[in-house]
Amino acid sequence: MVLRQPRPKLVLSLTPLIDVVFILLIFFMLASQFVDWRQIELMPQAQVSGDVVDDQTSSLQLRNDGSFLVNGQTVDELGMAVGRLKSTGSDRAVFLSPEDTVQIQYVVDVVEALNEAGLTKVQLSLVEAGGQP
Repeated sequence: MVLRQPRPKLVLSLTPLIDVVFILLIFFMLASQFVDWRQIELMPQAQVSGDVVDDQTSSLQLRNDGSFLVNGQTVDELGMAVGRLKSTGSDRAVFLSPEDTVQIQYVVDVVEALNEAGLTKVQLSLVEAGGQP
């Protein structure tokens, strides 16, 4: 007669499992990006008729070639465009309309330049390929 030896009980230790979970937690915490997302304040949408909405609004169009139209007049540099808008009064709203291939980062840069100059009332409008808003 053959006697069987009792099998040793299998003991599973949770310590290595907990170590792995903590290592993964630390990895994902270090790999994550905690970005401070900012938002640009824009005016509520208004009805547009022509280049200028009303007497209290100026028009700024961003062209694909890098130039600007300020109230219908061509300007080559951003500083000059902001200066012309500022000269009309800082309490006026600015109606900003980029053409179709203008990069969104450039639009954001223009909005920030307007805000730094004290022109904080900005309304954004998209211009379709035909040039009409």
